[in-house]
Formats: sequence, C-alpha cells, structure tokens
Amino acid sequence: MDAKTLAEIVKGELVGSGRFGGVHFDSREIAKGELFIPVKGRRDGHLFINDAFSRGAAGTLTERRVELPPGKFQVVVRDTLEAFERLARWKREKFKGTVIGVTGSVGKTTTKELLGKLLGRNCYTSKKSFNNLLGVCYTLSNLPESARFLVQELGTNSPGEIARLTKTVKPHVAVVTTVGKAHTQGFKTLEAIKKEKLSITEGAEVAVVPVELKEMCRADKCLTVGRGGTVEVKNWGIKGGRTLFTLKAGKEELQLESSIPGYSIVNAAAVAAAVALELGIPLRELVKVVREFSPPKHRCSVERLPNGTLIDDCYNANPVSMENAVRVLASFNGPKVAVLGEMLELGEEGPKEHRKLGELLNALGIEELIAFGAQTEETVKTFKGKGFHFTNREEFIKFISEFPFRGKTVLVKGSRGNRLEEAVELIRERLK
Repeated sequence: MDAKTLAEIVKGELVGSGRFGGVHFDSREIAKGELFIPVKGRRDGHLFINDAFSRGAAGTLTERRVELPPGKFQVVVRDTLEAFERLARWKREKFKGTVIGVTGSVGKTTTKELLGKLLGRNCYTSKKSFNNLLGVCYTLSNLPESARFLVQELGTNSPGEIARLTKTVKPHVAVVTTVGKAHTQGFKTLEAIKKEKLSITEGAEVAVVPVELKEMCRADKCLTVGRGGTVEVKNWGIKGGRTLFTLKAGKEELQLESSIPGYSIVNAAAVAAAVALELGIPLRELVKVVREFSPPKHRCSVERLPNGTLIDDCYNANPVSMENAVRVLASFNGPKVAVLGEMLELGEEGPKEHRKLGELLNALGIEELIAFGAQTEETVKTFKGKGFHFTNREEFIKFISEFPFRGKTVLVKGSRGNRLEEAVELIRERLK
C-alpha cells in the first residue's frame, strides 16, 4: 500500500512518501518495509519510533510529528489506535473470503488453530492469542488478499468488548466454544458472561454455540454442539495419554483420536465438525487433522521425558480450564505433582474457586501440590496431600529447582500473570 492511500483511509496528514507491506505495533518485531503503529499502553509506543526505523520500518503512524530518516514517511493522526482500527475495518471491507470469529471461556486458541489446519493453506489465522482490539487490528491489517478464509480469535475481560470487536471483524460464522466462570472480576454473574460471549453472533450468517445457549443465539442460522445438537459427543476417554472419542455430526458418526489429552480437544473438534458441515468440508478431513494436530505452545502439551512426564498448560487458567487440566493429570499412572499458580481476575469468586480447586485435587487423588500466589493459599489449606505454598517468586523458583520430580507426572498450570514458563523450563531440565 502507498502512504497516500493510507493517509486517506485513516484521515491523517502525510509527511514524506513511500510504500509499505504489512504493519506491526511492536518495534522489536517490525520487519523491513513494514508500517510501524505506536500505541499508548503501559509504555508509549512513540518512544520506539526511531528503533522501528532502525530495524527497517518504511514509515509510521504518529500522534506527533517526528524527525524522519531519509526515504521514510509518517502519517500524523489524532489517535493511533483509532487510526489502526480504521485501517483494519477498511481491510475487512475489501476482503472477499469467509470470516470465522471464535470466542469462549475456554479453548479459543486451540479451536482457532484446529480450524486453520482444517481449512488449509488458503486460511489465515490470527497470530498467538492476539484477540483484543490491538490484536484484531493487527490481523486484519495484515490479511493477505489471496486468503479464502480468516479465523480470528476474540477475547474479553469487560462488558462490551466482544460487541466492539465483532463490528470490526464482521464474522460470517460466529463460534462460541464454551461459557464458564472466567473474568468474573469484570463480569459479576455467569449470565453476564453468556451475554458477552453470545454477542459475537449478532449479525452473523451462521453461529456454532453450545446447545444450552441456543436461545441466546442471534445469528440467522444456529448450529449447536452438545447433547441432541447438530454435533454431539457420544463418548470420550483418555487411554495411554491419548484422547479417544466419537462425534455424531449430522448423519455421520466419526471415530477420532488425538495426542492431546483431555476434553479441550474433544470440544474443539466438535466445533470444527459443525463448521465443516456448514462449509461443505468432508468430515473425513477432520479425522486426519485431529490425529495430526499439535497443541499451541503452553496449552496441554505433554512431554514424555527420560525421568518423568511434563504437562505444560501454563498459558492461562480459569476454573473451567483448571479443572480440565487437573483431570488430565489424574488420568496418568504413577505419582503426580500439580504445580499451580493463581486463577486471576475472578474478583469476589477467587477465594471460593481456589478452595474448590483443593477439593478437586483431593477427589482425584493428586499426591503433591506446589502452589504459587496469594490466592492459592486457600487451595493448599483445603488440600489433604503434601502441599507447599509460595508468594515470593525467588523462593518458589528455588524450590522448583530442588524438588524431587524424578519418576513423576507434573502438571504446570496458572494464569498469565503468574509467568510460570520459567518453572516449566526448570522442571523440563529436571526430568531429562
């Protein structure tokens, strides 16, 4: 795109001239020839414009004029995030393919990635967990003209976010994976969470939702997942660390298996089956895709190492996903250790949900618990096995580096704010 066209789209003042291919809001990841879009967050992105230019950026959006290196351009706007959204909406209007939006309390990224694999090389998926306004703008602004499908993840932690994102993404097919207790700090009731998630179906041609939420669906056509729905899980279980399950999709019955243990892959496959039915994709393709599918990083990834097994599910956590992960841990033979961080953003529900987690660990026979974070004290108090609690990060990491994990199956799970990736790496080294 040339700089003049960009200035017209975002209603900005052009200084200089040039062209760019692709955009980014992170100067550390900018590629040569891309447009840098600085936004104001915890730090002001304008502080990194020179860094972006030094890494090869062709130009920048900016809220204030900057000194330009030779051959670069800038488009001056009132608000860079607002301009970014205008560019994203312009790109969305130009896109002629099918857009699938995915939201839910659990399984958004896994479902998005599975759909991407099912739809093949002509499908563009949102990167990582880029599911907020900034992430949506990034995805749409980089959407290739050659793509036939776009699968975009949509997230929220406060009322109205999904509705705003939906107006930008405009999905033809709206997917709600599941609805449960998550972000209860921003949503006081489960009904409020349901309303927020189901707002993705507003204006969609087709929606795929849990069968119990059909009455809240606002799409022209609604496909359901669950007992008596368009796609139904007939049975499922974990055997030898693999998930085996049967789906009834339309008039077909499918036998599937996955190397990913737990119900998350079952639900993702059921959603994908409903989408496949709508788009006319042969369901036999789904069987192959599920069998070969690997989980996104830090999402129920199972590593069988020489001295034990590591279940890395540390990307995020809420009560629903935490229960799924702990049940996966319980399905393994031999001694088991749960290394758990807090489930954040639960508000007043936090203490109760952390106590319930301790009760679940007891019921499933987990022998050892290493807990990090203030709220997990409630979990350790309830837990009847051998429990260890830490609020000091250095003490927690030191304990992890010395704990006898050898010969055990270890689950690592917690919210993003716990930053448990370091613990994962230490445990992996201990089990090698």
